[in-house]
Amino acid sequence: MSLSDAAGRICGSHPPAATDVHGIAERLRAEGTEVIDFASGELDFEPPAGLRRALAEALEGPTHQCTGTAGLPELRTALAGRVARTRRVACEPSGVLVTAGARHGLHLGCLALLNQGDEVLVPLPAWGTFMAQVRLVGANPVGLDTRPTGFVPTVEALEELRTPRTRMIVLNTPNNPTGAVYPPERLARITEWAARSGLWILFDECYGDLVLPGAEHAHPVALVPEARDHVVSFGSFSTSFAVSGWRAGYAYGPERVVAALSDLQRHTTSHAVSAVQHGLLPAARGEEDIFVAEIRAVLRHRHRVVRSALDDLPHVSAVDPRGAFYFFLDVTPLLGRTLRGTQLDSADTLAAALLEHAHVAFAPGTAFGAEGHLRLSYGLPEDRIAEGLGRLRGALAEVE
Repeated sequence: MSLSDAAGRICGSHPPAATDVHGIAERLRAEGTEVIDFASGELDFEPPAGLRRALAEALEGPTHQCTGTAGLPELRTALAGRVARTRRVACEPSGVLVTAGARHGLHLGCLALLNQGDEVLVPLPAWGTFMAQVRLVGANPVGLDTRPTGFVPTVEALEELRTPRTRMIVLNTPNNPTGAVYPPERLARITEWAARSGLWILFDECYGDLVLPGAEHAHPVALVPEARDHVVSFGSFSTSFAVSGWRAGYAYGPERVVAALSDLQRHTTSHAVSAVQHGLLPAARGEEDIFVAEIRAVLRHRHRVVRSALDDLPHVSAVDPRGAFYFFLDVTPLLGRTLRGTQLDSADTLAAALLEHAHVAFAPGTAFGAEGHLRLSYGLPEDRIAEGLGRLRGALAEVE
């Protein structure tokens, strides 16, 4: 087996059309064509001034040596306080690990808690990295289709999939790609069931600060304190503070688990970048929370703009998202039709056709385990959103 074959088997391969989407976008940009990018999972904001200033000061100071593997003590202390303040979960600095991005933290969690052949329940649609990371450690992801229940799993559906080999469940709320926010009462029931069943919960709350009015981001341990020893949580600075390129996240949970994750990090990335850790101190201390509030206000308005536009689009619908900055568009009525001679036989070919003919980029649902859908990110300026939705409307008018 070649290296590329092995990587595809473990991490999952992209369908040919998905590869074409990337190639089309690169070609169009090289030709000077303006592409409206609804596919990106990043916000268009600049980081808050306090973080940029702290990073600049760190770069001028004595911050160029290694930190401890688990992270700067002052950052871990600040994060423990932030968890207690914002998630209502008691947390000690010894139960916090600073990671080189939440993605790396999640990988460490899989390495520490899973054995070869274990099964992991993953509610779908889901960020594709979850499935890949489970496979990377020799375990088996078991997908649960949550479309029939509004993109939120139920205990009954999870229990049907549980076997003697089930060891973990991955929960992601607010969810990527759907924007669904798990209602506290549903999350509490799932947490109680997982603890009673002896399962680990890997809790991805990277979008936890980005919820719309009327929705509430809840933490499993705040809802079910007796489940504390079953939950390992992962957060990120990337979305809330617009520093996705800084690659810094954090994990928190039972101290024995965090110690194991720290030991694994010692032999992989050593630690998160020293200067970046210093730069993030104002965020962890709550000194830039007003920036996060401003992001929420802007996203609330953008959400209304997109929601209003989608109501007038033919063949497209979406469950109203309550968090993050995504709409997960149901485009199944378009499949089997044609656009300018292109047969739309999958979400991938639809995404490729929209990019080729309308110059708007979407992430196909197949990347998240859900055919017949496109992910639309509204993490871009409002004028670009309006332009892109106008192009989409024009292309849909040509569908036959």
